[in-house]
Amino acid sequence: MAHRLIVNVIMTGASVFGRAFTEAYKQAAKASAAGAAAGGPAKASSAGGISVEESMKILNVEPAELSLDKVEEKYNYLFDVNSKEKGNSFYLQSKVYYAMDALKKELEYLEKKKAASSSASE
Repeated sequence: MAHRLIVNVIMTGASVFGRAFTEAYKQAAKASAAGAAAGGPAKASSAGGISVEESMKILNVEPAELSLDKVEEKYNYLFDVNSKEKGNSFYLQSKVYYAMDALKKELEYLEKKKAASSSASE
């Protein structure tokens, strides 16, 4: 009798898990298809997973002044100030590095997008 109860619990749990997994897969596929349908090249993401907005806050860069020179200037200053030799943390240096990486990738993406739109209009 106990083995029937155990088997029943396992089968019910597997059924519920299977339905939940299938539904999650459908939602992920729908979201992926919607993202691909938006068109254009996909944006590159930073290895640190930092968004562009957060990167701009970390490096204290305004959207109007976003340029490679400005990003590198802020990066060099903050990376040096947060060095371990000066008693600061590797974590902060990593955040500064990933912020710079995200903004560089964003600038590259914007350049590619600009180039693609200018070649398409010709």
